Amino acid sequence: MNFSQLQSFVALAEMGSFTEAAYTVNLTQSAVSHALAALESELGVTLLERNRKGVVALTSVGQKIIPHVRALLAEAEAIEQEARAAQGLAVGKLRLGSMLSIIPPNVLASVLTSFRTSYPDMEVVLFEGAMYEVGEWIEKSIIDVGFVITPAPGIETTPIMTDELCVLVEPGHRLRARKAVAPGELREEGFIMEKTQCALQLMEKAGFELSRIKPQIRYRATDSATIFAMVREGLGITLVPRMMLPKKLEGVVALPLDPPQHLQIGLAVRSPGTVSRGATLFVQTAVAWAQGQAFPAFAIAHAGQ
Repeated sequence: MNFSQLQSFVALAEMGSFTEAAYTVNLTQSAVSHALAALESELGVTLLERNRKGVVALTSVGQKIIPHVRALLAEAEAIEQEARAAQGLAVGKLRLGSMLSIIPPNVLASVLTSFRTSYPDMEVVLFEGAMYEVGEWIEKSIIDVGFVITPAPGIETTPIMTDELCVLVEPGHRLRARKAVAPGELREEGFIMEKTQCALQLMEKAGFELSRIKPQIRYRATDSATIFAMVREGLGITLVPRMMLPKKLEGVVALPLDPPQHLQIGLAVRSPGTVSRGATLFVQTAVAWAQGQAFPAFAIAHAGQ
């Protein structure tokens, strides 16, 4: 077996398409198909199931093998990056994970800009998912480094910034004039939340005991702008990290929770001893970027805890 075969296998498993996998590994579809066939022939097992549309899915043995392949490819990339670093070069690929609805787009874009400016020859592949997905991606070596809510058991984290959960209500809401709202006061409210696992995780972070009381999630939407518009129309309330709010709030009121619920955001790697050079440089860049930002008072007060 060779690295081209292993890379093709992983790309097919992640993309679910020969077309997208070929683009990912910079090969033709025919080359990817041949690479997979050669790998399966050498191993004597079927790794991926195909259908007439070319869509693929991991077989049971493929599911057992792919974590080892990902770890092997990650180690190979780390070896190559260290060798380049010894020559004074920062070259290679960085797989970065980010949390949808938690990491503000402007923050992600700004950190990426700083990283690209400092290390223009490092290629960044971005993965976006829910909180739990980013943690799983790190553990399975799908990504090299990812934004997480800390503490994150089992993985090494570096604190970057702090956000605060708040409740978003429409101007005519009964709680609109309150300085802060306790989770218990929201039990009878209808919520509008995102169609991701992040929604329930945010509710737990806000202090809701989901094992005892089931919140009334009235609507689910995929876009934060849609959720804000529905709140503005009085269709329900929502929970949102304060940094995810637009700079100018129109038709909605953001209320802090009582007690305040802070989200400690950090960057995590699977193991400090095997982390790639690119991941180390990205963490350093993010820390330097955060130190140069004028974060809100709550973020400054809790940063680094």
